[in-house]
Amino acid sequence: MRTFLVGLVMTGALWAQQVDFAKQEIDTVKITDSIYILMGGPAQGNVLVSVGTDGIFLVDSMYAPMHDKLMAAIRKLSPAPIRYVVNTHLHGDHTAGNSAFQKLGAVVISQDNMRQRMVDLKMDGVPNMTYGSTLTLHFNGDEISIFHPAPAHTDGDSIIFFKKANVMHVGDVPASLRYPNIGVNEGGTVDGMMAAGNQVMQVANAQTKIIPGHLGPVIGFGEIRQQMEMF
Repeated sequence: MRTFLVGLVMTGALWAQQVDFAKQEIDTVKITDSIYILMGGPAQGNVLVSVGTDGIFLVDSMYAPMHDKLMAAIRKLSPAPIRYVVNTHLHGDHTAGNSAFQKLGAVVISQDNMRQRMVDLKMDGVPNMTYGSTLTLHFNGDEISIFHPAPAHTDGDSIIFFKKANVMHVGDVPASLRYPNIGVNEGGTVDGMMAAGNQVMQVANAQTKIIPGHLGPVIGFGEIRQQMEMF
């Protein structure tokens, strides 16, 4: 099983070579009155946008060539400054736009392991702030809990839970909307993916709007259970 999954792993750089960015458009989906999902096609990570009086909080940053389109979609929601970008993991479809947001003054946040891997790989947009196991921010009237599961998709994954809004962005942990791409070269494991799926269902509840890293944009426990059964 592990050998088969290794063969299916596609790096962010390889995905980027196959995406015609000129043809990609951003679809905006309203999740709550203050939270939106920006979708740039199945090959790129879903970007969560929280807008409010404190500014703009993002989860993930897509590929770098999508930055102008991403900014145009964000500006339709709010003219406020972009304060934070949290990365769910290091793959380029979720992080390659970091540098452009840092130039705008945003602080990029990640789990410790993710930042170190980006430094070792000499990737652009290395996070400015890191955490070990959990981090809590109070922003736009919500309590945002950022936590690190056991090595799952990678060994530097972050899950972001907006407690008041009851919205959770799970990145590329189990979502059952596509065959799982496990970053075995970045510390990801099959067992960890199952553990992360169970953890999501323990922290969330049946009413939580769960945002997967791709497609969706909203799933529930049913989709997670389907992928857990597949594992």
